[in-house]
Amino acid sequence: MSTSQIVSLQTGVPDFCYSQEQITEFYVNRLALSGNRRHRSIRTVMGYSGVDHRHSVVDADFFTEERTTQERNDRYMEEAVPLGERVIRKGLAKSGVSATDIDHFIVVSCTGFNVPGLDLLLAHRLGMSPHLNRTQIFGMGCYAAFPGIRRAIDSINNKPNQLALVLCLELCTLHLPFDDAVESVVSTSLFADGVAMTLIGNQDQTAGPQLIDSDTYCDYQTLDHMTFMVTDHGFRMYLSTYVSDVLAAQVRNFIAPLLKRNQLNVSDVKFWAIHPGSKRIVEYLQEQLQLSDEQVRPSLDVLRDYGNMSSATVMFVLDHINQFGEPRSGDYGVMMAFGPGLTMESMLVRW
Repeated sequence: MSTSQIVSLQTGVPDFCYSQEQITEFYVNRLALSGNRRHRSIRTVMGYSGVDHRHSVVDADFFTEERTTQERNDRYMEEAVPLGERVIRKGLAKSGVSATDIDHFIVVSCTGFNVPGLDLLLAHRLGMSPHLNRTQIFGMGCYAAFPGIRRAIDSINNKPNQLALVLCLELCTLHLPFDDAVESVVSTSLFADGVAMTLIGNQDQTAGPQLIDSDTYCDYQTLDHMTFMVTDHGFRMYLSTYVSDVLAAQVRNFIAPLLKRNQLNVSDVKFWAIHPGSKRIVEYLQEQLQLSDEQVRPSLDVLRDYGNMSSATVMFVLDHINQFGEPRSGDYGVMMAFGPGLTMESMLVRW
């Protein structure tokens, strides 16, 4: 991998913000209208999630009636374009880069779809070059920031002064289920809306960490452990209770080759940007990798304040480290995320 690095990293969320208590009460009251009394189990799951607040593009009235997939997707397109534009403009302004300077634009999402897609609609609104190279990465889930970043790196490799912009935009709350199925309670306790833009270049910059190396692994025997299926009433999310156990059993063997190739041990890595798919996943990986509470705090803080925003989440964690971790020149970090497959992704960075 080349010495590409992050020139700018900007995150953003929609305006509506709900406490976990508000969502729990709405959930319980909605089920009560149909005579369902599973209040205790729902409150237990929602309370243990590690989430305090979440953001959404919709208010509670959106869920007072059953919504079709088309209604949810129409709302996705209505909200995603201005939200994505806002975050991109802020990130470009921070780095002093114009939208016309972008050579490659990669859009990552799994929560909505349209043709023409976000890549074209945003390129038009932002005034990007008509010669812009565009890529859409759809349907890969929580780890999709990594193939997006690798696409960006490949696009600018051996092309001095070129810039690639990766936008991870997920509006998960449009698809929250409020029924009493176990998988519905789990997903409704976690998922949220969020956006992250990452500007990547290959010049000798000082703005952000270098992207040193990456790795990926998929266990094809666990394809049914994490799914996101299209139904007549939105995309139905499923997260098996065994996911944390599977990841914990595999994480040390997964991370070892990445570190070995770069003559590092776990103890040499100061920062760990672990995708907080759930509180339990973070705790299990902390135990397996023998990380300190301080090293997993960014992941748990993001989960607490924003919830699980699918592909955008790991970039929120990296942004948290940049802002509050006080990384110094030469410090190493490992980014990790997990998703359908089960797929595990990692990336080694150095400030």
